[in-house]
Amino acid sequence: MAAAWLVCVLVAALAAGCGSSGGGRGGGDGAPAKPPRALTIYSDLPVVGPTGVTGAPQRAAQALSIENGARLALEAWGHTVRYGHGGHRGSFHVYFKPMNDADAATGAWSQDLTAANAQLAASQPTTVAYIGDYDSAATALSLPALSPNGILQVSPWSPYIGFTDANPADGKGDPARFYPQSGRNDFARLVPSDLGEAAAIVRYMSMLGVARLYVLGDVSGFDAAIAQLVANDAPAYGITLVSLQEGLDTQTNTEPRGYASIAAGVALQRPDAVLLGGTPGVGAIALWQELHAKLPDAKLFAPSTLATPAFLAGIAAAGASCSGPTGATVPCYPASGATYVTSPILEPRQYPASAKVVFRAYRRRFKLTPTVYALYGYEAMNDVLKAIRLTGRFTTDRPRLLAVFFHHLGEIRGVIGDYTIDGNGDSSLRTFDGYRVSAAGALVFDREIRLP
Repeated sequence: MAAAWLVCVLVAALAAGCGSSGGGRGGGDGAPAKPPRALTIYSDLPVVGPTGVTGAPQRAAQALSIENGARLALEAWGHTVRYGHGGHRGSFHVYFKPMNDADAATGAWSQDLTAANAQLAASQPTTVAYIGDYDSAATALSLPALSPNGILQVSPWSPYIGFTDANPADGKGDPARFYPQSGRNDFARLVPSDLGEAAAIVRYMSMLGVARLYVLGDVSGFDAAIAQLVANDAPAYGITLVSLQEGLDTQTNTEPRGYASIAAGVALQRPDAVLLGGTPGVGAIALWQELHAKLPDAKLFAPSTLATPAFLAGIAAAGASCSGPTGATVPCYPASGATYVTSPILEPRQYPASAKVVFRAYRRRFKLTPTVYALYGYEAMNDVLKAIRLTGRFTTDRPRLLAVFFHHLGEIRGVIGDYTIDGNGDSSLRTFDGYRVSAAGALVFDREIRLP
């Protein structure tokens, strides 16, 4: 197929010779290659977005970019991983089976579909890896289904710290409750965890001159964990933590004035910045608008998990009624101008030159403009294929593949940067971007934030 051949040529250097072996655990004596055996890599992403739902098409485009990026990487290897000296010992034919877990009405991921897709992947004897899920709450459903079967799971996102680290901000029993009794880890992510983003947020606050910080967290176990982490880090940057308020209910009320008492309590402490860790629903938007009405001069900080397209569009719109600084009813003005966002997803120009090669190949192959998320799908697939090549004929022994992935990949010179993945599944990447939010609800680059 001409298109696949062209993609292979363009990204050959990235894929280590389109699947040719550089040696590894499979080792060989130059004997003729055996007929390839079949392996299957699944992905699970919300790739369908209804056009009538705010932000859904944009999220779907991001998910489709990840899926297509993974497909592009596999095509660069010719769907074949050869192992042993010179690639002559043996080979695997690798199938890619993408799955969709989007709710047809909302475009958001569906709990039922996520659980069913993970169970399907876990039940297939040829499954060696699973790319996904995207949201941390979705991963919390898929990971327990995949772990008992020792299936490698690589997420392009899912920053919840409790998947990889034992930390006071974790839910009870994390991360052990996600893994089988053996304690063998099978989850890795390509972005830094909440622990890294919390440090980036506080560093960003310090750059902007924040002196007094109020931290809010809602009842969501996965999206709210970052609130505690930010509160912990603030004093080290000379920022006074005036209060940490957790367990907020942002599900019951959908109107800004429903959060008037909470915003009034925040205002009494006279912070010059507020951070919310929580689920990006209509309640979070309403709380944001009320906070801006009560504290029109305060900077409002949103971690990347909160700042979805729908949330950003919501805070950029005028609401119905808010309570102003004096408590009087006032119109809700857009809060976008007061909002600051951090994200480990960088601007296209900040990625290595190899990323440009992938972008060009993506346009040729799919006749679409890629988002930077395509790089994370590409990288996830490429890392899995490298692990298969190194594990060689033992790849179908899942514990051996996991051992190679988590302990023998070494430094990866990838399209998302140079990084390692440690034994817990955490990436060593430490660069974030700080953004402002435009009047139209779009992220506008402000500055790069590099952690030591």
